Amino acid sequence: MDGPDGAGKSTQVKRLQSWAESQGLSFRVVGKWQVFAEAEVPQARFLRGTTLDELRVCIAEMPNPARMLFLGWLNTLAAERARAAEADLVVLDGYWVKHAATELLAGCPEELVDAIVHAMAPVDTVVFFDVTPEEALRRKKGDITPYECGRDPECRPESFLAHQAATRDVMLGWADRRGWDVVRANTAEAAAQQLRKLLAPKLGVVVNPRPSEAGARPAGAAADAPAGH
Repeated sequence: MDGPDGAGKSTQVKRLQSWAESQGLSFRVVGKWQVFAEAEVPQARFLRGTTLDELRVCIAEMPNPARMLFLGWLNTLAAERARAAEADLVVLDGYWVKHAATELLAGCPEELVDAIVHAMAPVDTVVFFDVTPEEALRRKKGDITPYECGRDPECRPESFLAHQAATRDVMLGWADRRGWDVVRANTAEAAAQQLRKLLAPKLGVVVNPRPSEAGARPAGAAADAPAGH
């Protein structure tokens, strides 16, 4: 699950977990910021003492190609852990899409971005949550970072809008060419419903089963459903 800043991915992950568990599916979410959880990613313990807020500011201050390499490391670790996770539905909260678009626009060599993306663990399905920059800014309620503003240290709203518009164009182009599923909705509930309709066939369940359908499902069906990484 990927998309622009403010697309509501974290909200959708929580809703998806509730729905998956109601269907009898085991669920696991993996994200790059779990790098701060030493039990999850012990090889990243050198970050101990650093906060997520501080790291996000430092990322914006990094030069390229060092920044792309660091972001690639974060995303590669998460993708590898997602591939190794055991559950009926494994969700990778954030992939390479947003960072790759941002770094290309920042002048990172295209061949480096392509190499990192190519080396990253694959997933079964990419769901791209689309949102306009204006709506994203409204949802963020002023909680924006320099990186989200095209590395503007003052985090001006106009910088956020300009940067998000540029990265959105790149990402939508990739979504079209690569055949990703795109979710567009004005409300969180509408987006969640679209997501369920996309994933239900892949998981062997129905979105809103009638009582007869729900009762007819054989025991163990969830365990036999393909993993939706």
